Amino acid sequence: MEKKIQELAGKSFNVNSTQQLSIILFEDLKLPTEGIKKNKTGYSTAAPELEKLKGTHEIIEKIETYRELFKLKTTYLDNIPLLIKEDGRIHTTFKQEVAATGRLSSENPNLQNIPIKSDIGKIIRVAFEAEEEKVFVSADYSQIDLRVMAHMSNDKKMKEAFWAGEDIHTKTAMEVNNTTISKVTKKMRQEAKALNFGIIYGMGTFGFAQSANISRAEAKKFIDEYMENFSQVAQFIKNTKESAKKDEFVETETGRRRYLSEINSPNFMVQSAAERMAINMPIQGLAADIMKLAMIKVYEYYKNNEAVKIILQIHDEIILEVDEDKAPEVAKKTKEIMEKVYPLSVPLTVDVKIGKNWGEL
Repeated sequence: MEKKIQELAGKSFNVNSTQQLSIILFEDLKLPTEGIKKNKTGYSTAAPELEKLKGTHEIIEKIETYRELFKLKTTYLDNIPLLIKEDGRIHTTFKQEVAATGRLSSENPNLQNIPIKSDIGKIIRVAFEAEEEKVFVSADYSQIDLRVMAHMSNDKKMKEAFWAGEDIHTKTAMEVNNTTISKVTKKMRQEAKALNFGIIYGMGTFGFAQSANISRAEAKKFIDEYMENFSQVAQFIKNTKESAKKDEFVETETGRRRYLSEINSPNFMVQSAAERMAINMPIQGLAADIMKLAMIKVYEYYKNNEAVKIILQIHDEIILEVDEDKAPEVAKKTKEIMEKVYPLSVPLTVDVKIGKNWGEL
C-alpha cells in the first residue's frame, strides 16, 4: 500500500509524515485547498480533511486504507501476541471507577476497543477463537441508550416506535422531514441516527452539523424539528439542565449521582460541557446500571454450570464461551434474562449471535 501511494505521488516519501504528505497532496498533486484547515506546517491531512478530498484523486482512498492498516498493525497485530498468557488467553482488567457514567472500562489491554466498524478491522477479531468444542455467544442490548431516553422522557412518539418494533432512526427521519416511510432516504436515516445518539450526548448545532456532514443551518433546522416532534424529549432535556443547575448534581433512576459544580461556571465552555454531562448521565448511566444488573443475573444463573462462562463485556454486550451443543439453549435463556432484568416502560431487546470466533459475532 505504501509503494502504491508513492507511485501515485510520483516520488518516494514518508507516508507517516503529515508535513511531507501535505506537500505531496497540495503542492505536487495540486488538490483543492478550499475548506481545508491550515496549521503551522501547511494544510492539514487529518482524517476529516481527507474525507473532504474524497473523489478528487485515488491517492486519498489509498492513504485512508494505509492509515487504517498501519494502526491495526502497530496497535494490535504487533502487540496482541505478546499479551497471550500460558493458558492461551488474553486477560484484561475491568474498572468501575474510570467512566463517570458507570460504564465498565477495560485496560491492559483494552478489549472493548478491538475494531469492528471496518471489514479490515474485523479481521483482528477473527483471531480470537473459542476453545475446542466450544463457541462464543454474544448477547447485545439493541439501542439501549435510546430506549432509556424514551423511558426517562416518557416521550409518546418514541415509546410508540419501540413498542411497535419500528426502526427508531427511520421513525425520527419521518417525523423531522414530515414524510412517509417509503420516502425516507438513506441520507435522511443517517442524519436522524446521528441526531438520535447526539441528543443523548447533549450535542448542539455545531456538533450535529459535523457528525451528519451538513451545514449549520440544516443542522439547526433538523434539531428544531426534532425538538418539536419529540417534545417530551425536549422537556426532559430542559428539566434535567434546570435541576442540575439548582442541585449541582444529576442522578440515575437507580440513585447513582454525578456531581457537576462546574454547571454554574461563568466560563461558557465549561458550563456547556457540564450541561452535556448532565443530559448524558441519567441516560447512559441507567444503561450502564442495567448492563451490570444483567451481568449479575446471567452470572448467578450459570455460576454452577461448567458449560457456560462469561468471558467479556463490551458496553451493551456480554460474550459467553459455551459448549457447542448447549449454545442455542444458552443464547435463548441469556436473551430472556437480560430482557427482563429492569422494568423500563419500553421493551428491552437483546440480539443474540453464535460464532466459533469473535469475528463471526
